Amino acid sequence: MNDLARLAILCLTAVSCSAGLPKGLDVVTTDSAGVTIVSAESLDGLPVRSLGTPLVDLAFSQDSANASFSRVSAVLRLADGRLVIADGAARRLKLFGPDATYLQTLTGPDGAPAEFSAITAIWPAGSNGIAVLDQRKQRVTTLSLDGGQWQSSDLEAPGPSARPVGRLDGGAVLVRHLIIDVPETGFELAHVAISRFGTDGELVDTVGIWPTARMGRLGEPPLQLVTGPMFEPRLTAAAAGERLVVSDCRLAEYRVIRPGEGLTHLVRWPAGDLRVSEDDVVSYRAARLDGLPPEQQRQRRRLLDAMPVNPMLPACNQLRIDVEGRVWIRSFVRPAAVQQEWLVFDPAGRPLFSVEFPVATRIMDLGARHVTVIETDSLNVPRIRVYGFE
Repeated sequence: MNDLARLAILCLTAVSCSAGLPKGLDVVTTDSAGVTIVSAESLDGLPVRSLGTPLVDLAFSQDSANASFSRVSAVLRLADGRLVIADGAARRLKLFGPDATYLQTLTGPDGAPAEFSAITAIWPAGSNGIAVLDQRKQRVTTLSLDGGQWQSSDLEAPGPSARPVGRLDGGAVLVRHLIIDVPETGFELAHVAISRFGTDGELVDTVGIWPTARMGRLGEPPLQLVTGPMFEPRLTAAAAGERLVVSDCRLAEYRVIRPGEGLTHLVRWPAGDLRVSEDDVVSYRAARLDGLPPEQQRQRRRLLDAMPVNPMLPACNQLRIDVEGRVWIRSFVRPAAVQQEWLVFDPAGRPLFSVEFPVATRIMDLGARHVTVIETDSLNVPRIRVYGFE
């Protein structure tokens, strides 16, 4: 059967047939009990986007003192190209121009540099403002970049392990926290609850509770380690606009949820060969022993040897949403890999393209035609760069 005939059959069996997809890709869209199911039959022919040279590199900023960081905890690139960077060591926010020129350290209501405890997320808020999540204080602070506005709201008892998921258009913030009761022996499934908080910090609702990794104890006190089996899938989630996107990474699929309404889309794609090889196990163990003193290596090796090994790799392990509502999914990175692959889906769940990065690169912000990353140099110093992609 030729490609044209196959595509015609797919269009007849689906509620809708995708238009504007890369040539050679087939996507079937069906409806089940009000949920749209989008399934990519194959990713053969999916375009690979290249990044080229950086558009912005803070290493070349004229103010090298303010553009040097030992630890960066969050980055936001604004619509006009300015960068807001959370200096994890100084616990302050720095603002840079589109050309990497240092502009200012953001100030609080008293005019002094604004200090935080542990910034873990920065989101846009209005035309010239940002919202900052201080995870340690469990506080969201909204401030204008010209210093004219400052409002803080303490989140209502989300729990000490709460981590950011995203901020919705109306200003509600979603955070996740782990629900776990570690058994004395064996492994049991832990869960993740994602909660929604209003602009005043009050709990609106629990959007959902999903299973994540199995957890258990390895070794004996005081060297006991609470962990999951090797290559255990873990829940990943992101929120933006009016959507929450989650995947448990056990299957190559993600779910789209509208908080307060429920599940709207289920998106699936072929994941390729996920079987765990002996090389995967050897590389995993070696990476966790590298650089440890001999005695610590012996202790850690005993724990690693006792760790159960999943027969299959997770289908994915990170998820992001860019400013256009596209969903970026990182395929699971094998331990010896030197590149990481991200699959990009349009807001309707149709695959658009993939992008590859060096395995050590961390994505910090995703725009319509750019990606802001942290790359580590040979001295282990983080470098913030902005790349464009076609």
